[in-house]
Amino acid sequence: MAIRASIIEPNYDSFFDPAGPGRAAQLRIRLKVTLIPLDPSTAWARTGHSSKLPGAAPGPLPPSHLAANQAAIKRGNVLDASSNPVPCRSWLTTEWQAFTTRFKHTVQNSWNNQMVFLPAEKGDALSDADFKQLIGNPKMPAHVVGVLEIDLQPPGADAHAIIEVAHLANAGDTFRDRMTRITDESVLFGPNHFTAGRARGVGGETGQIAAAHEVGHWLRDPGTKVFDHVDRTYALTLPRAQQDEAQYGRTLGRFYSMMGGGSVVTDHDAAPWLSRLRRHTPMKLGWVYVHRLHFRWSPDDVSPRQKLLLLAAGFLPKIA
Repeated sequence: MAIRASIIEPNYDSFFDPAGPGRAAQLRIRLKVTLIPLDPSTAWARTGHSSKLPGAAPGPLPPSHLAANQAAIKRGNVLDASSNPVPCRSWLTTEWQAFTTRFKHTVQNSWNNQMVFLPAEKGDALSDADFKQLIGNPKMPAHVVGVLEIDLQPPGADAHAIIEVAHLANAGDTFRDRMTRITDESVLFGPNHFTAGRARGVGGETGQIAAAHEVGHWLRDPGTKVFDHVDRTYALTLPRAQQDEAQYGRTLGRFYSMMGGGSVVTDHDAAPWLSRLRRHTPMKLGWVYVHRLHFRWSPDDVSPRQKLLLLAAGFLPKIA
């Protein structure tokens, strides 16, 4: 079985790009996202929005509104994920154009430049031809870089995710985001405080771009509705009153996770890429995730198998 170039599915699409001279192999997850400039004056905005979650029956798009000028702005309360009404206003057209560009840029940058996947070389199922597709630099161990691409789609298009975006009437107001509803301030980097360790006397603070976290929830497995918080499974074993804070990380280290309260792509966060690597390639196990900051290497780290393949290709003097 050769490495599959693409997998197209309702949850997200993925593409394998083989390595080239000086260019690492990549596994790109492409999430097609429709952003809706939410009309805050409607009954829709004042109620929940679970009808737009993955797997829900098809329904109408959320009501949208773009104002050409200040006089055309609409106002109303928008319900956040904690069912709190928050004063909001509609978007100016110029504001919306700037926001959509920033959304794509900040979400992609939050996830990217972190994920490196290494293939096991003992007992693996990769042919020499497949393995060579993972070698971009003869002095570096074969690897694949994980990439997230946000592909913005117009309303009504075939998108993987539909996300409503409210505009706060008062800058800095508290608004708890959800995967289906965020605000204009969700693309800003903000602090998050670790609270699950209070009973143990452990505290801490980290930061996150909320939109990147919420987009992460859409990187779900087929047939599921959500990619869970880093410690959601653990949190469900606790009394209900403790579950909310614990799901974001039962320890400070886990709280730093992208699907916790932080911005670090951990093993948990990288699971969608690992899942697709095992489907793009013949190797169903054996892939190891390493954060880019821990991917330290030297020519001595190049494996015997890789050296033999490079020798056959005439690269050995370059790695000796």
